[in-house]
Amino acid sequence: MAITLNSTTSTITVDGTGSSQGTVQLYENTGNGTNFIAIAAPASVASNVTFTLPSADGSSGQVIQTNGSGTLSFTAGGINIGKSIAMSLIFGL
Repeated sequence: MAITLNSTTSTITVDGTGSSQGTVQLYENTGNGTNFIAIAAPASVASNVTFTLPSADGSSGQVIQTNGSGTLSFTAGGINIGKSIAMSLIFGL
């Protein structure tokens, strides 16, 4: 595995190996233990994808959605979408 820092493009690259995909691990404060949160690429990727995170935190109950082009944003959680579909089916709205 190779880790590359490209200061020209501000990119950190974590290459996978023949048996595992690239993974980034973010560790908690050492005074609290050795747990981490990891972000890993899928084992197989059809094409390059860049996900752009929202610029601020969402509100309580919101979820992250994509515009289909990699830009992520916050929106109301799935229960509201389910209610809208149910209302449409029942009342033809």
